[in-house]
Amino acid sequence: MAIKKAGRFLLCYMKKATALNAVAWCLIALSVSLTLSEAVADDSCPFGQRQRVAVFQAGSFADFQRVFRQTALVLQKDGYIKRDAPLNPDFTHDAPGAYVALSETSAGGCIEFVRDGLYDGAWDQSRIDAQERALRKRIQERGDIDMVWALGTVAGQRLSDSSLKTAVLVMTATDPESAGIVGPGEFSDKPFVHAQKERERYRSELKMFYQIFHFKRLGIIIDDEESNHAGQAVPVIREVAEECGFALNTCQKDVVGNDAETAHAAFSQCCQELAAISDAVYIPNGMGADLNSLYAQIKPLLDAKIPTFSQTGAAEVENGVLLSLSDSELRSSGRFEAQVVKQILAGKKPEEISQYYYAPLNLALNLHTAKLIEWKPDFDVLMAVDRVYQNIGSMLAR
Repeated sequence: MAIKKAGRFLLCYMKKATALNAVAWCLIALSVSLTLSEAVADDSCPFGQRQRVAVFQAGSFADFQRVFRQTALVLQKDGYIKRDAPLNPDFTHDAPGAYVALSETSAGGCIEFVRDGLYDGAWDQSRIDAQERALRKRIQERGDIDMVWALGTVAGQRLSDSSLKTAVLVMTATDPESAGIVGPGEFSDKPFVHAQKERERYRSELKMFYQIFHFKRLGIIIDDEESNHAGQAVPVIREVAEECGFALNTCQKDVVGNDAETAHAAFSQCCQELAAISDAVYIPNGMGADLNSLYAQIKPLLDAKIPTFSQTGAAEVENGVLLSLSDSELRSSGRFEAQVVKQILAGKKPEEISQYYYAPLNLALNLHTAKLIEWKPDFDVLMAVDRVYQNIGSMLAR
């Protein structure tokens, strides 16, 4: 395919937007810090309030683990979670025994994770249904939960009807508006519900990808369960395709599931199928990409000289995907959610708190992949890149 250069205006816009977003985020953080104490003792809470927290997720996913970890670490650092709680930079809330240990050690603190409070659907529809029912019944009958951390789009969709009259914080939902979690605007239109909105993130990155390569046929790898499409920004992808005038080649297979082997095989098959019919490939969030063998999975795309873009982030670029735009560790996302929790402790309702989140996104590029597909990045693209990888990690591991 003929690969066109990006226009200067696009990358200049990216830099300006990043700077403006950073300023806006700083102002939001400053305004929150002025309304709350910097830290509280383990045995007290500001304004006399405590929050008993449960966690709901459709299944385990790296971004859910990251945002939980970063949110909890900030709250612990500021004294809202007891200091002896086993939180650290490697903490994974859904690892065996991890949530139980956190629940036991956070008991009596300002933020307390309730016993048996991790409701995990394991990416199985019947189990997700059962976990949702169990959580709803517990809130309605036992009344021992003040706040739910709903991790991801599916969890947000399940708990955003306001009927529980319990604070629901929807974290890392891909596009809360198109998913029907909340309506448009800075503040939630649903009582008790707050959803972090990374404004225009997926629309912007897809348009950037299009401006660089001007593809006519974009391949996308999405799950065969329609209920997972909102979490992969599929509605946004379809809108951008219509706006820009390119066709979509969709490969729908079981790439979001609890069985890693099945997801990896499905992803590999999609790469092979799309290599024959696409000019570029966009890879939405999922479990199909195996970082240890990603080079082998995407090799049909590389052999066909097809540029790729990862919705997930830099880890996939490090292992062979050409480009990504992301907040790779979700530290800023966690800080944002921690401030939301603090504002609720201070007496605000979730729907009274801004949902707009301005992420410090980093553009990642793999130069080895660029060489393999015979693409020479324009100087303006190189100037916009924040993270460069000279090698393909999954190739070196072979």
